[in-house]
Amino acid sequence: MAESEKKKILVVDDDDAIRMMVERVLRREHFEVESARDGFEAIEKLARNDYATVLLDLMMPRVDGHGVLRFLERERPAPAPRVIVMTANMQGAHETAGAAPVFRVMPKPFDIRQLVSHVKACHEEPSSVEQEAAAS
Repeated sequence: MAESEKKKILVVDDDDAIRMMVERVLRREHFEVESARDGFEAIEKLARNDYATVLLDLMMPRVDGHGVLRFLERERPAPAPRVIVMTANMQGAHETAGAAPVFRVMPKPFDIRQLVSHVKACHEEPSSVEQEAAAS
């Protein structure tokens, strides 16, 4: 991926160790990465910046991942970033799997290589909007 083609990623997780590890790995893969410690901070960043992908934990203080998804569905101008949900509670994640911006749901603990693969797929696979435009 050329430097000019970098796409910004937002990593949202209240677990410092997970957030920093994911940031470090994605930077090594030449992605531009920012982070947020909870959903409140994520919404502030999403309102001010454009991100291609959001890696989102569901269970966080102040505003949880479901609140971030509601923000993206209702208040974020199109196109919304693609979201990879990272959660230890897969039962709670089933509701989010069908949400418009959710690209993948990954259980915690996750394989970091698989996470990187999903992030790359977010940037390579056309969205349903892009697919519809190409079909017409």
